[in-house]
Amino acid sequence: MDGKEYLKQSSQLGNLGRPQVAILDFGSQYSHLIARRVRELHVYCELYSCLVDADQLAAHDITAIILSGGPSSVYEDGAPHVSKGIWDLIEARNIPVLGICYGMQEMAQTFGGHVAPGQKREFGKAMVSRVEGCDCPLFDGLPSEFQVWMSHGDKLHELPEGFKYVAGTENAEFVTMENIEKRMWGLQFHPEVTHSPLGKDMLRNFIVNIAGAKQDWVMSDYANEFIREVREKVGPHGNVIGAVSGGVDSTVAAVLMNKAIGDRFHAVLVDNGCLRKDEAKNVLKRLRGDCGINLK
Repeated sequence: MDGKEYLKQSSQLGNLGRPQVAILDFGSQYSHLIARRVRELHVYCELYSCLVDADQLAAHDITAIILSGGPSSVYEDGAPHVSKGIWDLIEARNIPVLGICYGMQEMAQTFGGHVAPGQKREFGKAMVSRVEGCDCPLFDGLPSEFQVWMSHGDKLHELPEGFKYVAGTENAEFVTMENIEKRMWGLQFHPEVTHSPLGKDMLRNFIVNIAGAKQDWVMSDYANEFIREVREKVGPHGNVIGAVSGGVDSTVAAVLMNKAIGDRFHAVLVDNGCLRKDEAKNVLKRLRGDCGINLK
């Protein structure tokens, strides 16, 4: 399976009525963490493939868009890119956009900037310094210098027309750029990880202060919406089969499916002979005995 086929598998609940922050996933290991940080602000968000069709995104009430990081280089053949239709939608609705790492480079290249390999890869903690007189709204309330987490080999060598840089490090001059008129910002570092201690403040500044997202959502809403949607799709008599491993993801999914349709959800655990000692027995006890799941 190539990278683009993998990226197409991102999915959402399809809630058309609720305003949302849309996160476009370029295959970053941190994309789900970005979603978690947004939800910790009590703001509803959904994770989409970066290859999402513009018409699909346009069907939603998009408050803001975040472009995630990713393992590719924007200048290479086969690298994933946001479609022109998405950029047209952003312009037409004046949607604020935040690009993170690869997302910043995607934004820069789209608008005429120059992205290329840096002299050295940067992975780990770095100190970011704001330019003198910086009044970037992303950094509202932040000091003139702060710690962040870097993970990149490419960097921005030339800004797109209309953008200005507002912060840099010893290794990279353009680690933050902005275009106030277009309502676009780019961060070369990862504000979503704990090694960027003030990252949550930057995300709050973008999502709440800049985009104006309402902080009226809690995680239980997501579970309730999922349960309701499953019941609508499956109907009163339908059945669903699903594989479980006993890990966090499949266990949560199984519990929600059980809440939605009860024993009409048929969980299957495959003991392939390579599990850890007593793992299958423990999973059966936990899911069937403790959680009441119809597990075969």
